Amino acid sequence: MTYFDRLQMSEDEKRDIAFQSIVSLRDTIGIALDRQQPPTYEQAFSVLHEHSPELYDDFTKLITHKNESDTVKFYREKAELRTIKTGAKVEPIDLVNQEIIELSELLSSYRELSDEDKGKKKYINQKLAQLYTAKENLEPRKLTENRILNRDYSKVDRTDLFGEKEFENDFYIDYKLNGEKYLRLRLLHPDKPEHLIGADLVYEQYDIANERVRFVFLQYKTWDNGVLYFSNGNLIKQIQKLKEALCDQNICREGTQSEGGNFRFPCCSGFLRPTDKMQHADSKMISTGYHIPVCIALDMASKQNKIEKNVIKNNSVNHKIFEDLFRLGLIGSRWVTIPNANDLYKKYDIIKPTETIRYFAREFINGN
Repeated sequence: MTYFDRLQMSEDEKRDIAFQSIVSLRDTIGIALDRQQPPTYEQAFSVLHEHSPELYDDFTKLITHKNESDTVKFYREKAELRTIKTGAKVEPIDLVNQEIIELSELLSSYRELSDEDKGKKKYINQKLAQLYTAKENLEPRKLTENRILNRDYSKVDRTDLFGEKEFENDFYIDYKLNGEKYLRLRLLHPDKPEHLIGADLVYEQYDIANERVRFVFLQYKTWDNGVLYFSNGNLIKQIQKLKEALCDQNICREGTQSEGGNFRFPCCSGFLRPTDKMQHADSKMISTGYHIPVCIALDMASKQNKIEKNVIKNNSVNHKIFEDLFRLGLIGSRWVTIPNANDLYKKYDIIKPTETIRYFAREFINGN
């Protein structure tokens, strides 16, 4: 039984959470990289597979069956039925490989046939072509030679990094970024899958040389026909928790000029990040990238108990502007000392399993 199989919710609800999580991972990669072209969903799936093959399998079943051939769908169904019959997990790609081997051996065993005659076995060759295509579609996604994140385990000293003891039982991967920057990406998911309600992201810039950190928190939620209703108890609870952990602790208070430049936007550190709903597994993966400050989201909640997509443009920033501003130090928290940040994280269980799938991204830099 996979992770999402254990969730007591509808396929549509599972799909929404899976899509929120993939959008969150795509946003993480976008913040880490300074490129004109945003990362693709395909690349986000590739990184997810490196961190959690189990969640990768769940997500691909829920949201990436678009344009799958009938051959691929046939072997998925066949594998599911074989699994039920035998009680042992059967993978579609294993069934495809078995048939490729069988047909290839049949062709090669007829030595009396010339290569030309073998080539005339029209329908067997057509079937082999379909099987090889299906095999390619079923194989785990792999980043190409132009991979956007390069693993590098040797350059980052892991012995004395901020908060590391809090993470000692969790899996993480270090990636090399441009210049002398590195990204440590960690996936945290709930201990109790049945309590899963969404996805979120904590992204840090960790200044090793000056022993300080700045960060931003993003809470992901799915639009309901272009509206977020605060009558949903989970939504208001999560937004209020962000306010308590960030706004009420004066994290968004302006710092001194010595902490940065002479100009920056308000130090908003918590944002609501609505995502679009996928109507079905064949829907295209497209998501508007609005980022709404927590204080504004709560103000809307108090006035009309909802947020409407068509009225938030003047109260939010899109994902591209958000990524650029954060990289430039013009949005997100002010710089805080490592002990202060560590105390904040411990007090509000920031780096412990919660009821969301959480990506914790730590970008290592050496000074400004």
